[in-house]
Formats: sequence, C-alpha cells, structure tokens
Amino acid sequence: MAHVAAPPASKPPAPAKRHRPSRRITPVTASNVFWLAAGYGLWASVTTRHEHGVTGYNVLYGCVAGIVFGLVYLALRQITPALPRVRRALVWGVFWGGSMGYLHSLSNPTILWSVFLGVFFAAGAFLMAVYRFHTREVPTDAHL
Repeated sequence: MAHVAAPPASKPPAPAKRHRPSRRITPVTASNVFWLAAGYGLWASVTTRHEHGVTGYNVLYGCVAGIVFGLVYLALRQITPALPRVRRALVWGVFWGGSMGYLHSLSNPTILWSVFLGVFFAAGAFLMAVYRFHTREVPTDAHL
C-alpha cells in the first residue's frame, strides 16, 4: 500500500490590495508643475511691470511667485489624496481662487473686484473638482 502525502496546509487568501494613487513625483508631474509655475511666474512678472520696461525686480518677482506657486501646488498634490472628496475639492477651489485673485490684484484694481474674481474662480474650481471626484473615483467615504 502506497502512502500518500497529506496536502500542505493551505494559506488563507491574501487580502485584496486597495489601489491608492501614487504620491511619487513622476517626470510628467514634475514637467506639468514646472510649466504651471513658469506660466504663473511669467504672468506675475508681466503684470507687475505696469507698462514700464523689464527690470530685475520684475524678473525676481516672477521667479519667486512661480517657485512659491509650484511648491504649494506640489504640497497640495501630496496632501489632498488623504482628504475626503468634498474637502479636497474645497482645498483645490481655495487654491485656484486665491491664486487667480492674487494675480488679478497685481494689476491694481479695487480690492473688492479682486476678491470677487477670486471667489468666482474658487467656486468654479470647487464645482469642477467635486464633479470630477464624484464621477471618477471609487467611493471610499460613504458619508459624503
């Protein structure tokens, strides 16, 4: 009579891995951030000229504005995936509204007009972000 080996103890199935968006900065992300920051800095630089010639101050101001914009944008890209969808949309709305309101304020309009324009852009960015997050993501936060 042949002896049959007992089957090996089966391992419990591995839990399903949940897909999480990558928080690494890829070359495409870095390129996009660079061009967004360069455009923002150029716009800030040109707006501070006030129809005068280009000075070192304008160039420096544009570089600093672009670097700050790019760093804040990268920080938000790293932090916001942990937030619920509506709060994430609110953060992006405030970021874009504040950015556009600030750029408009450089052209010396009244402060109320800059605030209105910033709130208008913030509302538009918030609505677009809410729509995108609710239609493109798997719901993980059922209460929102």
